[in-house]
Amino acid sequence: MKNPFEYGGVVSGNAFCNREQEVADLLRAIENNEKLFVFSERRYGKTSLVRTALGKLAKKGCLSAYVALWPTDSEATFITATAKAITESTSTSVDKVLDTAKRFFGSLTPSVTIDEEGKPTLTFGINKQASLGPALDEVLETPAKIAAKGKLNVVVVFDEFQQILEYGNDQVERKLRSVVQNHRHVGYIFLGSRRHLIQKMFMDRSRPLYRAGGHYPLGPIAEEHWQPFIRKRFSDADKLISRQHIHEVCELTHGHPFYT
Repeated sequence: MKNPFEYGGVVSGNAFCNREQEVADLLRAIENNEKLFVFSERRYGKTSLVRTALGKLAKKGCLSAYVALWPTDSEATFITATAKAITESTSTSVDKVLDTAKRFFGSLTPSVTIDEEGKPTLTFGINKQASLGPALDEVLETPAKIAAKGKLNVVVVFDEFQQILEYGNDQVERKLRSVVQNHRHVGYIFLGSRRHLIQKMFMDRSRPLYRAGGHYPLGPIAEEHWQPFIRKRFSDADKLISRQHIHEVCELTHGHPFYT
């Protein structure tokens, strides 16, 4: 029998437990072009939460770019990862994606390769003649240009944002500060799984992003939401579970999504 519970990765749909208030809060922040730091310890479901919220956005009224920073290790890889996410958010057509990439990112070299499954994959390189400073400026200014050109709101999500502390300098932080302050039709969601680092980034007066946005700590899921969710998942697998057993599980895990 297939396990009706999904965990260990990004979950959605029926596998996603509640978080209705959190989704509503994120949607309101995105619609108002706010800058928000969302943080918790690992495995609390931040990525699943944000992807669920993004999936509820009006498709014609808002463009969303999701940047996974965990694989990045430098200013250069930050630039190419962000450019890729922004470009892919504009279209699923290879031709249109390449056209967007060439139009907005003159400092970068876009190319399309075919992966093992035969699907086209967009990659970026940095022109040898280009310096990182202008390339970074170009990438970070693009969301505002897209918003102005299409007369729509844009939201950029940086997942595992604390990774930029590993780059060896604070250039990305400083540039982001300027961008966050000046972009009126672009919202920014910064996700972090190392609470103390994220808090330091926007609570420490010496950091470039000090008070650059609101903060939203993500907590555990309450038992009142686990009860119907767990019973329904058991029922879908033709199994029964008592309220008391669910209560005992929640007491053990303290409502932590992954462990529950």
